[in-house]
Amino acid sequence: MSSTTNATSHGGGGRLNRLAKAKSPYLLQHAENPVDWYEWTPEAFEKAKREDKPIFLSVGYSACHWCHVLAHESFEDEVTAKLMNERYVNIKVDREERPDVDRLYMTFLQATSGGGGWPMSVWLTPDLHPFFAGTYFPKGQFRQILEKLADFWDDDKERLIENGKDVIEQLRSNSELAPGDKQLDLPHLSGQVYKRLERLYDNEHGGFGGAPKFPSPAQTMHFLARLAALDMKNEKRRSEAERARDMAVQTMVKIYNGGIRDVVGGGFSRYSVDNHWHVPHFEKMLYDEAQLLSSALELAQLLPADSADRKTLEAMAIDIITYVARDLRSPEGGFYSAEDADSLPTKDSTVKKEGAFYVWTAAELGELLSEHAEMFGFHYGVEKDGNCDPKHDVQGELKGQNVLYVAHTVEETSSKFGVPPEQVQVTLDKCLALLKEHRDKNRPRPHLDDKIVTCWNGLMISGLAKASEVLDGQSTDALELAEASAVFIKKNLYDETTGELRRTYREGPGPTGQADDYAFLIQGLLDLYEASGKEEYVTWAIRLQDKQDELFYDTEGGGYFASAPDPHILVRMKDAQDGAEPSAASISLYNLHRLAHIAEDRHAQYHERAAGVLRTHGQLLEHAPFALATMLSAALLAQRGLRQFVVSGAAEDTATGALLRAVRAHFVPGRVLLHLDPRRPPRELAALNGTLRALVDDPSNARPNVRLCENFTCGLPVYDPGALTLA
Repeated sequence: MSSTTNATSHGGGGRLNRLAKAKSPYLLQHAENPVDWYEWTPEAFEKAKREDKPIFLSVGYSACHWCHVLAHESFEDEVTAKLMNERYVNIKVDREERPDVDRLYMTFLQATSGGGGWPMSVWLTPDLHPFFAGTYFPKGQFRQILEKLADFWDDDKERLIENGKDVIEQLRSNSELAPGDKQLDLPHLSGQVYKRLERLYDNEHGGFGGAPKFPSPAQTMHFLARLAALDMKNEKRRSEAERARDMAVQTMVKIYNGGIRDVVGGGFSRYSVDNHWHVPHFEKMLYDEAQLLSSALELAQLLPADSADRKTLEAMAIDIITYVARDLRSPEGGFYSAEDADSLPTKDSTVKKEGAFYVWTAAELGELLSEHAEMFGFHYGVEKDGNCDPKHDVQGELKGQNVLYVAHTVEETSSKFGVPPEQVQVTLDKCLALLKEHRDKNRPRPHLDDKIVTCWNGLMISGLAKASEVLDGQSTDALELAEASAVFIKKNLYDETTGELRRTYREGPGPTGQADDYAFLIQGLLDLYEASGKEEYVTWAIRLQDKQDELFYDTEGGGYFASAPDPHILVRMKDAQDGAEPSAASISLYNLHRLAHIAEDRHAQYHERAAGVLRTHGQLLEHAPFALATMLSAALLAQRGLRQFVVSGAAEDTATGALLRAVRAHFVPGRVLLHLDPRRPPRELAALNGTLRALVDDPSNARPNVRLCENFTCGLPVYDPGALTLA
């Protein structure tokens, strides 16, 4: 069957459109639509020009609940599809595969509507200039908009074409950032961000602002942890540092105890629709798990070892690792992208519901847990008629259901039922195991987006590398998991010959890598080097930074473009604002400062690139520092000064291990850890690092020791872990 014939067939008879040949799980979800979908390809653009039709661009991702709703209501509807096919060229894009497409048109959507989100619906001229955009539209409204815009195109296309051109020129003009021309007052800007977060902080429930509530580690926890660590021992700023730490810690504890955590199977949903972390939007994203893992570990290190909150944060980290290793890991070691919000309630069901895999009726729990149901229900907030407020359940899918959350502490449960706390915990654990077994056997799992995204694996490598340092035996496989992900990427998503990355893998490598793929993976490899001591990871990171500079650095204007060169991306943008993930520019700034202390012979080169990043985004950083909190914390760290900890000694030597534990005992955000095993000297790295070259044959290395180096000048070797000063 020809592709043209195949493209116009539809799901009514089980026939497929051209998306059946796609690799993206999101696109494959639309392979049976009666819509004549194209991928983002020249073939689609040429068709639009040839037939003089506008383009309807639909952008989403496979775990997106409202994307599914729009598809069921409109894209699976024969009448709507006929209208779309006759009057438009229709393009479907997975935002996770093509963030460059998403970024450009999301900027237009946000500029014209004041908001954004997915599904994103954009109407374009055949030259890819946008003239109208929105998100989810109900079925009737969506069809009306399609008809009106198509009529407008027929009646006054020249006006739409001119408007579209003007839009692109405006976006291009806005993307040409005016560099900052003065020295930034970083402590002042940091104080502004802190004051804003303190003003927004919810003292009762944690988090910043009202519903819906996102964990937003890149915008909040990452910044607050660094602010706290930098200023905790400064008499003038200690109270602010402690408040920064406590806001972040209490937010994380509330998240852990809320319904946003899958208490039965582990892992965290993307956000809660209420203000107290109870009713989640149920999809689970790898990038959220990774960032929450890193934040939990960093904040745990800011607390005393016997702190109850520290134990909760460590449990949170273990929960994430357990979930990701079990449910989001490919057999080859890479990590999958996401699990869907929607699923079938039972194996016999035909209609998916949001959260069906995760929620429970009181009657169901009573039947499964018998004599333990009352205790379990008290502890986890179970109510007879369900515990989900109807105002947070707009589609009525959670009526009568319970989203489990920690409603009472173990001690409170112990007091109510007259059972020792230890026995309460044993009973609760048994109940959770029973529920997991029942759920796994009787409920269809949500759809798994099994594409492997390079940048998100980079974030997870960072989290796992930190876990191997912080948890100290509580999660024995964290380092192994991180290394397996790195091996997978190098084998499947990296071209040794060209040094280039691909962005995604599913049945083979996908589109070309974007700036965040390089930046997040470089960060992950640097963290993995510090955790493992294996030189191969840091030398690969250095090569990737060279390639990122070649492909993405703007030698004329400074800073990094977010997207790879592509003639069909009309504006290459330099986006530095934090979102669900930190920006590539911000992580690159941190990477460059770290690399300047790792490959210190290239210090001037890395410093120049870093200065270019900060200069490029200086004006925005000065006027809206809260939007660039990750970049601000990276700049502040560099201003305070990064420090090298050179640990000399064989990795298997117990004395070396004791020194490493001392170095890793606290969160030191400006730490650069260098490993020097005299029996296996890091020759390739030493060729780029004068400090290591000088120390390779130093006779003082006959015993394991640590040297603390500042401004590339090292102090005397420290042999006693107790004498090591990290402040």
